[in-house]
Amino acid sequence: MSDLIIAAYPSPTAAFVAGEGLASLQQEAGVEPEDIVVVTRTAAGRVSLNQSIDLATGKPLGGGRWAALIGMLFLDDRKPSGSGRGLAEQLLAAGLDAGFLNEVSRSLTTGGAALGIHVRLLGVDRVRARLAELKGHPTVLHARLTAETEEALHDLQAQIPSSVLNQPDGLI
Repeated sequence: MSDLIIAAYPSPTAAFVAGEGLASLQQEAGVEPEDIVVVTRTAAGRVSLNQSIDLATGKPLGGGRWAALIGMLFLDDRKPSGSGRGLAEQLLAAGLDAGFLNEVSRSLTTGGAALGIHVRLLGVDRVRARLAELKGHPTVLHARLTAETEEALHDLQAQIPSSVLNQPDGLI
């Protein structure tokens, strides 16, 4: 089991500071780094991913697949229609709660940013406590991922083309 945490901020600066704070928390705890991503939305509505990088290899943590999946949560703000098509439908079918998906899609405002982290060993309480210590007062959304949901999300991640993961500017 793992957790998916989204912290929405009105400005990118606060989200980037929070991302650095969570990276520090991982180092302090001595746990394996989890993928941390800051998702921003420009005035034109373009979504951009700024993912955590492994300093030793220069590659995204988690291969960038969790970051890309977290970024995709913000791309489809439509409610699931029951057609089985579309991103929202696939995320719902994977086991994410419809209420969580709706809240996440609405949380990223134009000019704002959201910090996303997939947490396994660090623990939700420690992440929430660190976020509370930082400035910015984010809206924090949380989804508990069962083993089945996590496996279904891994299947969705496997469908993300490598070309998307290797975008130099992080735009999706």
